[in-house]
Amino acid sequence: MTRKSLLLGAVLSALGSPALADHMGPSGFGSGGGMSVFAPDTLDAGHWSFGFRLAYTRPERRSDAELAALTAQDIDAHNTDYNFNGSAGLSYGIDHHLTISAELPYVRRDHLREGSADGGVEPLGNISGVGDLNLLAKYRLSDGGSTGFALIAGLKLPTGSTHKRSPEGERLETEHQPGTGSWDPIVGASASTKAGAVQLTASALYQFSGKGAQDSWLGDRFQGGIALSHRFGAAQSAHGESHNHHHGDELDEHEEAPHSSWDAFVELAGEWEGRQKMDGEVERASGGTWVYVAPGVRFNASSRWSASAAVALPVWQHIRASHPDNRYRLVLSVGRAF
Repeated sequence: MTRKSLLLGAVLSALGSPALADHMGPSGFGSGGGMSVFAPDTLDAGHWSFGFRLAYTRPERRSDAELAALTAQDIDAHNTDYNFNGSAGLSYGIDHHLTISAELPYVRRDHLREGSADGGVEPLGNISGVGDLNLLAKYRLSDGGSTGFALIAGLKLPTGSTHKRSPEGERLETEHQPGTGSWDPIVGASASTKAGAVQLTASALYQFSGKGAQDSWLGDRFQGGIALSHRFGAAQSAHGESHNHHHGDELDEHEEAPHSSWDAFVELAGEWEGRQKMDGEVERASGGTWVYVAPGVRFNASSRWSASAAVALPVWQHIRASHPDNRYRLVLSVGRAF
């Protein structure tokens, strides 16, 4: 089984960037790694992969009294019961070193509400719709062996709606819309090293926020972390390597006998979001940082299907008052390479 069979759901094997605001950024893409940490692997020339990802983020609950008190301090605070992001992605190998990817999300926020000027709380309803399209390119600098390194570049396109309205007919702020209206450049990198069935991976993505709808700048975003993964169940060759090339870093077009396997992984990762700006004014209570640990598993079928599940639990977070802290995040994904 070549590397292409390890890149199942290539754009969906990792989570996107921060959910501190109401928009998630692009997924990292590649096999190995963990939930949001992605490996430097690329697809073989002429091969494809596709997948689907579901991300459920549960924020801490804030009472109506808490929201009203924050509004009295001139803080535009809000809360939701949950944030849901379902995305579909497709990747294509240009050559051994270059893979391109597209990812289109669908977002939903249930029971959005925020404090009102009269000391109460205004219900804004359930917000849903197609989000912004992410285009990414990964260029792998390494030529195989036990270590790998790749660079990432991309662009977020303003394909999502920015005209959703509240039950009273008022246009919602851009941070609550499915789309942002902005064109955002993306850069990043990934590196990995392996020893037998064990792989250590590190990756990072940075998204530069452009000017969006309603004269908004939603703030730059960063995600990064390290992941430790172990593969179980793959047959070993005489050289001690898995026949399905556990970490997929070899430049190899030759098919070998396929074997199903499991990956267990754990990652320590963090996300940061800069303060947003509306109508030229910086919102001091926006943005923040959270650090989480995310254990998970991934099944790699011999038929080139893959499925994974992971949960992110915060170990430290400093999210400013306009947004609630995160309680946990659950991610499920499925994909196939061909």
